[in-house]
Amino acid sequence: MKNRSKPLRVKSLRQWPTHLLSMSILLLLLVIFYASFFTGKGFLWEDQLYMSYPMVGHLAAALAAGHFPLWLSGLHDGIPFYSDLGVQAFYPPAWLLAFFVKQGQLPSVVCQWYYLLHLALAGVFSYAFLKANKLSIWASVCGMIVFVFSAFLSLHFTQTAVFMTLLWLPAELYFVDRIVGGTGRWGSYYGLIGCTCFSFLTTFPQVLMYKSYLIGSYWMFSFWSGQVGKLRVTVWQFILKSLLESAKIGGVFIVVILLGAVQFIPAVENWALSARQKFGFAQIADESLPWYYIIHGFVPNFFGMSSGSGQGVPFWGFNKDTLGYAAWHSGSWQYWEFGFYAGQLALIAVMVFVFNFKRLWAVRRGQMFFFCALLPILWLMLGRYGGLFNVFYHVVPGFSLFRTPARMGCLLDFCLAVTVAVFIDILLEHKVTLNLRRPLLVLLAFYGLLFVGFFMAGEFLFPELKNPALWTHSMKQLVVSIVLFSAIASLLGIVAKAGIFKVRLAGIVGVGLVTFVDLYLAFHHFHTGLVNPEQYYADRNNLISQMATIRDRTEPFRFAQLRGGNISEEIIFPRNIAYLYPSFEVLEGYLLFNSRDHAEFNGITNQQVRLAIQNVRVVANVDQRTGRVGVIETTNSLPRAKFYHQVRAYDDAKTLYSDLDSGRLNYWLQIGISSEDAHHYGVSLAAQPAEAHAEVRFIPKTSEEYHISYKTTAPGIIFVSESFYPGWEADGGRRPIIKAFGAFKGIIISEAGQGVVTVRFAPRVFYIGLAISMSTFGVLVVVAGIALLRHRRASEKS
Repeated sequence: MKNRSKPLRVKSLRQWPTHLLSMSILLLLLVIFYASFFTGKGFLWEDQLYMSYPMVGHLAAALAAGHFPLWLSGLHDGIPFYSDLGVQAFYPPAWLLAFFVKQGQLPSVVCQWYYLLHLALAGVFSYAFLKANKLSIWASVCGMIVFVFSAFLSLHFTQTAVFMTLLWLPAELYFVDRIVGGTGRWGSYYGLIGCTCFSFLTTFPQVLMYKSYLIGSYWMFSFWSGQVGKLRVTVWQFILKSLLESAKIGGVFIVVILLGAVQFIPAVENWALSARQKFGFAQIADESLPWYYIIHGFVPNFFGMSSGSGQGVPFWGFNKDTLGYAAWHSGSWQYWEFGFYAGQLALIAVMVFVFNFKRLWAVRRGQMFFFCALLPILWLMLGRYGGLFNVFYHVVPGFSLFRTPARMGCLLDFCLAVTVAVFIDILLEHKVTLNLRRPLLVLLAFYGLLFVGFFMAGEFLFPELKNPALWTHSMKQLVVSIVLFSAIASLLGIVAKAGIFKVRLAGIVGVGLVTFVDLYLAFHHFHTGLVNPEQYYADRNNLISQMATIRDRTEPFRFAQLRGGNISEEIIFPRNIAYLYPSFEVLEGYLLFNSRDHAEFNGITNQQVRLAIQNVRVVANVDQRTGRVGVIETTNSLPRAKFYHQVRAYDDAKTLYSDLDSGRLNYWLQIGISSEDAHHYGVSLAAQPAEAHAEVRFIPKTSEEYHISYKTTAPGIIFVSESFYPGWEADGGRRPIIKAFGAFKGIIISEAGQGVVTVRFAPRVFYIGLAISMSTFGVLVVVAGIALLRHRRASEKS
């Protein structure tokens, strides 16, 4: 991005007061923008409340107790906890939360501060990247404001892994500049690897992939920009140099993957066993940015809004042509998934760059990369509606793995922030004469046409606007956007004409303030959750404690919530409450990679079969006629462990589930397994003697280990009402564990007798990944040590 070959280094302590002032401005604006968090009137909501807080809280509580959690029994009959990407189990900052655990739980206010501190990091990194590229203080501050408070970071603040992955981007680009500029030496490679690794461990691979392609493109662009004018190269030299730089780029990301192998390898296994790996183009491209929603880039909240308080005009701009809308008949999440508004200043900067492209390319070529990237990024956001994503889906690695192309907005908003900073820097420098009149008139004309079109054809294009409340809201949003545009345009006109630097600087400060007001009016309402997480996840009527007492007296069991006799969610307790109460086990819950086998088992329509096999002992049922909720204890379910002498083999799970549904398979007397397992392990399918009997006792130890004592007069299979998943071993692998009833565990007991089976979760992929990660880290430390030693010797000689 630099005009010159070397990025700026701070050479004097005199610059630090200005940097501290900039950071003070950032903190002040964060306090204003997220005032509800700081005043205690707002709380975590949406994905933060339902997923992030419970997951992070469980991790922190376990670490505080001296235990790294690999398995969680509380959801979906047991899930691998550490490998679910929403957990951030290997992200070092998340480990620090263990120090704040009180009475076994992480206070939600600590979680809120944790996320806000990461937003502050986003501001620090973006400011440092812009300032290191010789942009002025106030230009860097304006770019920082746009990045931190624009739509993507503001609206995806509830999706913590998303914004935490993105915030490392400017830091990564900072080190890319140092590598390409030749000033960073090997230390810059370490800095880039470290930042990318931290981004990798924040566990949102989609944004990580998008960032990686941008970083690689920027690296190559910066490299060849630095070569311009130095020497003429042949085609083969160009190819050779490009391959060499590509190898450097690839080497960095390979090292990052090796460092993160402890997370990467188990996550790949988890993904392979989920339903997501079967997604096709329809699912991947489902949440594409519709053409009409580009209006949001000019008039935020034109289509209504979503907020934690439920106040204001609800979001009505659903794209009904999506699988999500067809399933749920709503789409409130599209409000933040489709959001990419970066403020009127960003729109003006883009239009000015369009009209002044030739002269800017001549004098600021290195800084034009991010402006040039805007069009292809927006094109990709359109997904299936634009065509370019269709090509990338089939050609570019990674694009066929992740849903919601609209999330490419993470790069769009960052590129807009950099474009704003460069634009402001040019105005302050006053060395390049920009044509402001024409681009501002074009934008004004566009808003005029939008205003007239709203009156003449608004209800025709959007039938929802026939509702007076919606019409009034959209008109208000349009007028506010026009007013803000006019204010910023007027200030920019003053800056462009002023010959005195102090006048220009005052105008730029005004532009920055109006830009913050612009983004504040657009998105501050989003962060107004009214539900206190401690109350939301509280033990209502002491029910969880009572069930824990029963469990301690007998053995583990599960709690189910029913609506009219059908398994449902959140009748009494939230679906993810089991994260916060380790002894509490429920059927439902949210995780990123839901097991495909478990999902197919849940397709059984006979609710009693599901409840019985899933070891449900306490049920809360709401009567749909009266609305009353009753809590009862049932004795019709299977115990956590049961011995079967009668075995039936099935060629496919579909037939097995059909027999369970219809009652042809009596799950009290017979266990259903696959024909492949029966043949491989020599399981007898012959009828056992009628007098055969067995006794089994389930003995829990930890979340990753339990014992099963048994005494049987004939061979058979011990059924365990727990999800089948690779990594579980019985007696160190000496006893085979197979799938029972399609999705659960079956431990083969090949002879009559008695004994105690030790069942332990010891996933090989975890230990393999850990070994690779630690080995890679060790090599990096050794290489760094050798480099430091050589540098010291060279310094001593000189």
